[in-house]
Amino acid sequence: MIGRRGVFWPLLLIVIGLVFLLANFGLIAPLSALALLSLWPLVLILAGIDIAFGQRWPLGVLALDVLIIAFGVALVASQPTIMTPLGPVAFFQRSAGPGVSSVLAPHGDATALTLHLNGGAGTFNVSGGGSDLVSATSDQQNLVLRTSGRSDRPDVRIDQSDQGPRFGGGVPTHVDVKIASDLPTSFDMNAGAGEFVVDLRDVKLTDARINVGAASLRIVLPKPTGDVSIVVSAGASNLVIEVPEGVEARVNASGALVSLHSDNPRISGSETSGYSSAKDRVTVRISAGASSVAIR
Repeated sequence: MIGRRGVFWPLLLIVIGLVFLLANFGLIAPLSALALLSLWPLVLILAGIDIAFGQRWPLGVLALDVLIIAFGVALVASQPTIMTPLGPVAFFQRSAGPGVSSVLAPHGDATALTLHLNGGAGTFNVSGGGSDLVSATSDQQNLVLRTSGRSDRPDVRIDQSDQGPRFGGGVPTHVDVKIASDLPTSFDMNAGAGEFVVDLRDVKLTDARINVGAASLRIVLPKPTGDVSIVVSAGASNLVIEVPEGVEARVNASGALVSLHSDNPRISGSETSGYSSAKDRVTVRISAGASSVAIR
């Protein structure tokens, strides 16, 4: 037992030091000591394993401790968003600085855009027609914008800023996002529970991935160029897919308790009459919990 503990703590310090070194050289996403401190529940897990099995199988427990530490540090380093039946769970997403109520990325010489929007609970309105590359306003001081990639093909990320350590969810917010209409745009959105309107009719969309929790979600489809894919993952939700006049589209929905119905006279089954022969069309794939999906 003493030998095992003599190896454990130096090993833990080495792993943490390596993580910060990789972050300093930009090989993994930036993180903070606060992010590592958020792993405190692992201490309880490790202590419980030690009390229950440490004396009986010391080497096996040491190996298990190493795996648990590696898993926790990997979560901090990769900051993943994982889909669950109740919606997306985001781990350790840290802001690049203090939040503000308004952010924008200038258009510049951009010829294409990749946009990531990450938020918690609240109300989000996303639409095209922006004069800037992308802009966003909030009723709270909680927006952070980061831009990377080439100047002509920027990768823009808008996050709700970290409000510090807390239990449970944050305060619901209202966010409006405007996207330029003249650029091919790849769109990725991850949010919690709330009301979301994603109006893409004035966005030159190439593809989209929208992940929300228990939500009311309304998506207005874009006027496509080529075959445009929109993938939606949601918890127990009320989903509305609006198909504008002249847009050929198919909507596929899957889930244990998902009901799909259409109020649009152009829809036969789950697609418009001209979808199968159209070169420019939108394909929507929905995976949800107990949800109602309406096509309008």
